[in-house]
Amino acid sequence: MKKQLLIFLFSAVMAVQAFALPVLDQNGHVVDVPDKVERVISITIPLASMIMAIDQGTERLVGMHKASRVDIDYGLLGRIFPEAETIPYNMSGEGFAPNVEALASKAPDVVFQWGDRGDDIVRPIRQLGLPVLTLKYGDSAWAADWLRMVGTALGRRARGNELADWFEQRVDEINLQAQTVQKKPRAVYLFRTRSGFQVAGMNTSMGSDLGKVGAHNVAADVPGFASVDIEQLMAWDPELILLNNFESELSPEDIYSDSRLEGISAIRERRVYVYPHGGFRWDPPSQETPLSLDWLFSLAHPDLAEAGLRQRIKQAYQKLYGYKASETDLDDLLKLKLNGHSRDYLTLFAGNKS
Repeated sequence: MKKQLLIFLFSAVMAVQAFALPVLDQNGHVVDVPDKVERVISITIPLASMIMAIDQGTERLVGMHKASRVDIDYGLLGRIFPEAETIPYNMSGEGFAPNVEALASKAPDVVFQWGDRGDDIVRPIRQLGLPVLTLKYGDSAWAADWLRMVGTALGRRARGNELADWFEQRVDEINLQAQTVQKKPRAVYLFRTRSGFQVAGMNTSMGSDLGKVGAHNVAADVPGFASVDIEQLMAWDPELILLNNFESELSPEDIYSDSRLEGISAIRERRVYVYPHGGFRWDPPSQETPLSLDWLFSLAHPDLAEAGLRQRIKQAYQKLYGYKASETDLDDLLKLKLNGHSRDYLTLFAGNKS
């Protein structure tokens, strides 16, 4: 019965597709997509919010990864697009394995999937006869290519190019600022803290972003997201610690109160911060990466920080989402309550200091 249902759904999908537009994805595949795309599914987590940014709406996004709900429920995305709450989020299982029944039932015109994690998570989508465009992960700069690819696939090439050009211009400006710094603080991103410490090493966007803002990633020589012990953290002695958006309600106070870490410079100097969460989490790559790097540069080099980040966020949100962010939105996005007791944070980012 299940097999017959899939065959029926597959036939329905094939019947509604008319291939016309060739699109080059990030892994070198040329994929034909319909000349008029009306239904889109993103299995990759960041592209759900990126599709909304390209469209400044949710109408064409008919399915997404369950983790994308976090941006709607706990980030600002639900305030920007309240209707996003109705988007199904059962399009994949563990490890981004596609839910073929859910995919086929939505009859999407195009599906976005990771292309650098093995063919097992891509092949089942192609076997349904669905156009699938693949992305690669590892450097936040690649998110500009995501914007161009999504814009092209959705028939909004000019919009995708506009956002990608803004993205690259701002990142270049921050890179130029970073080249002027005289001292690179020792820094580390903690990908996990509650069941042992994991750090972001080589070939991770979070690790490489530290270098982009003129900080020294003390974990640069470890592979990927690696587990480390207290002794290693003590030996590295980071001066700046960044916390993830993946462990719910994680706070700098969780780190400050850990007596095992009290000898580390970042703890003594109270330079521990959890990443902001806007339309997407600011630690992984997304359309908001230029804002994330702006924020990170300020924390790494508070004496060189460019004033007015809050205003730049407002301008970016108008550009990205057509949304007028309030002061409360900015306080929540920047996590002033959680980060406000850490060094320099209110001076740099509170409303009366912007």
